Amino acid sequence: MAATSEPFRIGLLGHGTVGAAFEALLEQRADAVAATVGLRPQVSGVLTRSRGDFEEILAGSDLIVELIGGIEPARDYVLRAMRAGKHVVSANKQLLSQHGEELWAIAREHEVQLRFEGAVAGVVPVIRVLQESLAAAHVDRIHGIVNGTTNYILSEMSSRGISYEQALLQAQELGYAEADPTDDVTGRDAAAKMAILARLAFSTPVHLDQVVYEGIEHITADDMAYADELGLGLKLIGTAERVDGGISVRVH
Repeated sequence: MAATSEPFRIGLLGHGTVGAAFEALLEQRADAVAATVGLRPQVSGVLTRSRGDFEEILAGSDLIVELIGGIEPARDYVLRAMRAGKHVVSANKQLLSQHGEELWAIAREHEVQLRFEGAVAGVVPVIRVLQESLAAAHVDRIHGIVNGTTNYILSEMSSRGISYEQALLQAQELGYAEADPTDDVTGRDAAAKMAILARLAFSTPVHLDQVVYEGIEHITADDMAYADELGLGLKLIGTAERVDGGISVRVH
């Protein structure tokens, strides 16, 4: 079946660490996908800052995968793709947490799918669970660790007694933290994820600006030692819950 499968063309926007890994994985799994669904996925075009033409990629693709990150030009590309009748997959939590309502409205208007499972919790399929399995359920609260970088840093500080700066440097050397870790360590990344989860769980628009958040950059080795003496651990936790007829979304 794989040899005669119809090609399914994917336009890839962004070719950094995630984009390159996605393309490699797609090629590796192409036979398995073709055998399962009868369509062989293939990257039909790649857009980066230095190469590629968006209109050509759009015309030659069945699906657009947006892995640019940030707000613009990602928002413009996603809107144009959906208005052209293309399905879109994005892992852009900042875009979805700030412009999600606009994007979902355009997707509904043009009867296309906007999928974003990779934007929250990585390999844990929490988005689809909220959208489908729990669609008719009454969710009161979502609570948990949603940022792996800060969790690694705090775990290393606790288990090894090292400073925040040492743990962050180690995380960067291992590829667990970005060269600029600001969004992670300030809690902004977790806040964006919680805004998306709250929107899905409570069917209420939640903008990133409505999320109260703090980070871990001021936590010291002494703080970790004191918590350990009390038999406690310090973690950056995201919470979204129904309170007094409204909702509260926060990270601390």
